[in-house]
Amino acid sequence: MVMKFLSAMGGFLFAAMAICLLSSCVLRPPAPRTFEEQQAWMAKQQCMQEASDMNPEAPFSTNPYWNDYFIMCMNRFGIPDSVIRRMWY
Repeated sequence: MVMKFLSAMGGFLFAAMAICLLSSCVLRPPAPRTFEEQQAWMAKQQCMQEASDMNPEAPFSTNPYWNDYFIMCMNRFGIPDSVIRRMWY
């Protein structure tokens, strides 16, 4: 009888701990962006607009010219290719 109670309590405690851990991950607000991340995000927005202005018929990465112009623009702002890849993938 005592063993059944303890095993039931163990399952309950495990479930309660799991819920607490998961909720702490989910409910946490995102970390604020660093200065470099903010600059990269603003460069991305500007480069997306410039690339779309240059190639209005097929925006975004489906058009190779759009993609090439976007990467050239991001590199012009000093954003390395590794950061560009992290933004999209």
